[in-house]
Amino acid sequence: MAKELFDKKYDKTVLFDSAMGTALIAAGVLPAGESSERANIDAPDVVANIHRRNIEAGCDIITANTFGVHIGESFSDRGDPVAEEEALRAGVRLAKKSAAQTMAEGGAATGRKIYTALDIGPIGDIIGLTCSLTHDDAVEMFARAAGAGASEGADLVLIETMSDLAEAIDAITAVKAETDLPVICSMTFGSGGRTFMGVSPEEFAKAAIEAGADAVGANCSLGSYEMIPPAEALVAAAGDIPVLVQPNAGQPRMEGTNVYYDMTPEDFTDGALEMIKSGVRFVGGCCGTTPEMITLLREKIR
Repeated sequence: MAKELFDKKYDKTVLFDSAMGTALIAAGVLPAGESSERANIDAPDVVANIHRRNIEAGCDIITANTFGVHIGESFSDRGDPVAEEEALRAGVRLAKKSAAQTMAEGGAATGRKIYTALDIGPIGDIIGLTCSLTHDDAVEMFARAAGAGASEGADLVLIETMSDLAEAIDAITAVKAETDLPVICSMTFGSGGRTFMGVSPEEFAKAAIEAGADAVGANCSLGSYEMIPPAEALVAAAGDIPVLVQPNAGQPRMEGTNVYYDMTPEDFTDGALEMIKSGVRFVGGCCGTTPEMITLLREKIR
């Protein structure tokens, strides 16, 4: 059961995987700026191979390619709800199958248990401010995504890249009501130490834990060195609740029309190790990160 990873007595560092979107762009199946979830239907072998590379790199939890899926009639102007659910279910199945096959084959996965996280991202608008959606609409969407993912065998739910605390609480509340899976909720903090909506790590941790989150975290926006202050603040505020960090591979750079990240695996790992020393338990990579970064991090924490 994935729940064992959240027990305060669990004393090992748990590794998540590296960036799915970055890998899909590198594979040539995802034009920059487009959502990645259709690759679950159109390029399943590519998605599965990315999962396998991360498992072989040493991660304990792989993240289903479902970040941008929003299911619900209130969201029909953003896509067909049936097609959205199909993409989500396919994403969880691909992750589960990749984990099962890699564990069965042995090799780098010998003796390891690989868990699958359903990935839930933000709506992309500020509820009640930049769109007509209500919090009830958001809860409906998050609940439907969680229910579909759980029915396909997800072991836990990762709510990530949130900047609006109210939306994050909607997501936690919906997932806890719809499933009995462990829930991690992660917000994205800027260099000033708050989300762009002004939420501090301490405010977030308190509210998320009260809403039922089993772990809290920070992801995206910052590289691993820059993420150390919000990570330390989350550890201090969370008490016995585990903390997740998923930094970017530094800041994005433009080279012509291409986006790249210039942080080396060594630099990424050094920053991540500092956060582990501060008490962070779950570590992975967000935008720009690669399986090579996970490989080096695994080697360093063994």
